[in-house]
Order: sequence, then structure tokens, then C-alpha cells
Amino acid sequence: MATALRLLSGLAFSFLYINAFAFTSISAIDGHVLETWSRTSNYESQKEADAHALEGCRVEARKSGIGNLASKCKIAMRAKGPGYGAIVCGDGGCSWITGAESSQAAVDAAYDGCSKNYNNCPSENIKYWEDFAGFSAKPVANVTGGDCRPRTATLRCQSTCSNGDCIVSYENGCKMHVKVNSRFDNFQNQWVYPAPSC
Repeated sequence: MATALRLLSGLAFSFLYINAFAFTSISAIDGHVLETWSRTSNYESQKEADAHALEGCRVEARKSGIGNLASKCKIAMRAKGPGYGAIVCGDGGCSWITGAESSQAAVDAAYDGCSKNYNNCPSENIKYWEDFAGFSAKPVANVTGGDCRPRTATLRCQSTCSNGDCIVSYENGCKMHVKVNSRFDNFQNQWVYPAPSC
């Protein structure tokens, strides 16, 4: 089971954006993933996400009648990337994904992973979540001189990018230079640059 968890973790990491600020952790007990998995997402620090995932795993272990194994809960996956995640459990284990571009992409990838590794994976009512807390492209230089973004509740912008170098233009005339990090898109089988957020 430990090998399966590492394999699933590796698959999940390939969908991540790099250097973002939304943190997810999934915790489980090897050999008892179905009864103990716990996911936390949208935390602003990895330490906080890990602590809550581990506690959730211990709670699930006690609910499942294997509280004596609660101390064996460990982090099975960490994701520091914005996007959608999903988990599908079949006979013998679970497959999860995080950092997908849409909830449907996350659901599809988790289901495909489960179907390849386990039997009787459900195709309906798949659990998914979104993980975007704190994510934004970080301004690294400013075309007009400081942070000139409008201070309004809703921001609207347009961006023009060359690879990871982008100029983001706001409605008030502000133009800011931001850098975005590449991420690997398994569907296109290549590294891509996501559009920066406003």
C-alpha cells in the first residue's frame, strides 16, 4: 500500500502549479486508506494543512473502530497549488488528484486512477474540492512604479504574456509586470504557463 500511496502522490504532483499559496494535505494509514483518509485544503501554510489532515485521519480511524492505529496516520500527499482536487475510492484503495484546472478534470483523473488500480470505483457522487486560498501571481516589477492596482472589491484585468513574463492591465490604467510559474499539463504533455490572476 505504501508503494500505491507514493505512486498516487507522484501522479498528483504532476498536476500542480508551482510556488502558489494554497495548501492541501491528504493523510491516511497505510493499509486502511478507505477507512481513514482525510483531506484538508485552502490553508495558508503547509504546517496548518498537515496538522488538520492528520487530526482528521485520527478521527476517521476512531470512527472506523481502528483507533488503536490512529498514531500511524501520516501525510500521503501535499499540494501547494491552486486548482481542483478529487478522490475516488474502490475496493482496496483510493486515487486522488489535486491542482487540476477544473472540477471535471479532477473528477476524471481521480476516477481514471482508481479504475486502473482498484475494482468497483464509483462513477457518480465523486468527492471533489477547490483549493485557491491565497493564490495570486506575485507582482515582481511595476511598469508604472508601485502597486497601482485598483482598491475595489472586484478587479478586472487583461494580460499579455510571453512565457511566464506578463503585463497585467487594469481598468484604472495601471499596468504591472508579473511572473507566473510554469506547470506541467498531462493532457497536453507539456509545460504551460497559466494566465495570471488580477
